[in-house]
Amino acid sequence: MTTLLVIDNDYCQLLTTNHKIKQTLWDCLRFRERNYFHSRLYKQRLWDGYTEFFKKETGRFLTGLIPEVSAALKHFDIEYEIQDNRSEFKFSENLIEENFLNQWLPKGLEPIKLHDYQVELISQAIKHKRGIVFAPTSAGKTLILLGILKSLPPKTPTLILQNRVGLAEQNYAELKKWDIPNLGRLWGGVIEPNIVTVASVMSVKKIDKALSKFKVLIVDEIHDMMSKTPIDVYKKLKSTSVRIAISATPFKFGEKDKVQKHQVKGYFGPILKIKSSVNGVLTTAQLQERGILSSSNCNFYPINEPSIPYDIYLDAVTRGIAENFYFNDIVTRLAKKCKGRTLILVDRIAHGDILNKMIPNSLWVQGKDNADTRKEVIQQLQKSKKSLIAIATQQIFNTGINVFIHSLINAAGGQADHQIIQRMGRGLRTAKDKEELNYYDFVFNINPYLLEHSKKRIKILREQGHNVVVNETTDI
Repeated sequence: MTTLLVIDNDYCQLLTTNHKIKQTLWDCLRFRERNYFHSRLYKQRLWDGYTEFFKKETGRFLTGLIPEVSAALKHFDIEYEIQDNRSEFKFSENLIEENFLNQWLPKGLEPIKLHDYQVELISQAIKHKRGIVFAPTSAGKTLILLGILKSLPPKTPTLILQNRVGLAEQNYAELKKWDIPNLGRLWGGVIEPNIVTVASVMSVKKIDKALSKFKVLIVDEIHDMMSKTPIDVYKKLKSTSVRIAISATPFKFGEKDKVQKHQVKGYFGPILKIKSSVNGVLTTAQLQERGILSSSNCNFYPINEPSIPYDIYLDAVTRGIAENFYFNDIVTRLAKKCKGRTLILVDRIAHGDILNKMIPNSLWVQGKDNADTRKEVIQQLQKSKKSLIAIATQQIFNTGINVFIHSLINAAGGQADHQIIQRMGRGLRTAKDKEELNYYDFVFNINPYLLEHSKKRIKILREQGHNVVVNETTDI
């Protein structure tokens, strides 16, 4: 029997009598879930902890993993035929140039010259029709999104999906400003779908029957969009041949979460590589060297009280961070010393309440606040010419929100690569009254878990090319 690769928009199937290639792909494309050993099914020996991305019995796999399967077939020197069942999709533009978007320039805006990497990423999306736009926070991903949308044929059913309502609102406002035709929105109580629909993932069920009609899917901040709810949406997009994911951190935990990484690649394809970067992927350090992102000074201060060496992690966060008066006093003094627009990130609402009381006139925004309240705080962090201090839960500002701050104080701790990088990215946006970002963080010597996380943050920031100073004393 001839080896046959059958390709559809969502899944593919490798039909072959060669059991060796199927065994190899099954072995290489199965990974254990993070923290699988905590699973009830694993403890009951009903599950081995693995997620399989290639089915040995049927040869079925996600379409975005074609490069892995093709590489294996080539390695074993197996000839094969392709049956591509996907309907042909042609963009209205094949190549774009740096002035491409100016033909739709909104009134009042200066002409825009796309950076070389933006031109390349738009062109790569057009060429390959699926893949991951991997670019640092503040690299201008909105312009890349616009470039892709403006290259689509008129009246192409398109779904632009994101995890949070705030990000959906922000993207919708930007696309509306650029006069994207037939633009609809779908989130919360707003139900106005159209040919091009900007939606929060939790609201997509309201147009469940229409999902099979979309030809293009663009997902913003893909690292937050690989849980069960968005994956259920992706599975229903049977006619969607163009699939683009966007993020500064598409793979979680520095690519150590192999299941999440292969889910992203499986549903969207590989990272789109560019020639304007040496290794094909744009970095924060490169954009800082080019002046596209502001420079950064990262200072870590020691926290030596109280000594809680035997606290489990959750208790350590409570006693060592959220309810630690010694720590909160340092954060308060540090914030009051900062000039310009300052943002303090916390993990817990109770912690924000405490700091809000300790810092008079500080702005405090959290998940329960309505859109108008959040918008007001965001606008002040973008435009205020007076010094101000804002406190926010990290869930609001970890991804997607555009602010222009002079100082960022991390009072939330944390260790995940994608969170640290996204959080730092909130402060690297350039502004007319800002040359650099002052980032402040802490080394918690009071507990093994908190200390380990502190060291991880230092390592991540240094790997990203930031200048990091670890102070021996808290001299503020």
